[in-house]
Amino acid sequence: MKMTRALRSKAGISTAAILLSCAGIGMTTATPAAAYAGYCNADVEKKRPAASGGSYKAVLPARGSNVDCYMNQGAEGDAVKALQKNLNWCYGRNLDVDGIFGKDTREALEYAQAQEKIGKDGKYGELSRTHLEWRWYENRNLWYCGRL
Repeated sequence: MKMTRALRSKAGISTAAILLSCAGIGMTTATPAAAYAGYCNADVEKKRPAASGGSYKAVLPARGSNVDCYMNQGAEGDAVKALQKNLNWCYGRNLDVDGIFGKDTREALEYAQAQEKIGKDGKYGELSRTHLEWRWYENRNLWYCGRL
């Protein structure tokens, strides 16, 4: 009887180890596709062709040069300034472009998220980046708001 219990325990532990190992492999392969570069700490210029032969540019929040970043209330710096400018230009907000993600920036982002029907949580990430409109400009007088 004792031997049977010992074998069952060993079999159970082995099965659990295999299941955990498989789960770990599954999580490892799924994580990179969904992973962010990190907290936004800079801004980066994206370009697209213009009819004039030049190019339109948009300035987006980034982590280094990677736009796949996130931020929320409490963030500070150039990434926040890029977001604030775009909320002012494309969503008619009247934010001080101070680089501080405070209550006003959060509320302006929630407004823009509601306009785009993506759920308003006041946090900036992939959903906001891809669904919000950004100011694309060729020069000071020639610009429009559009998605990436």
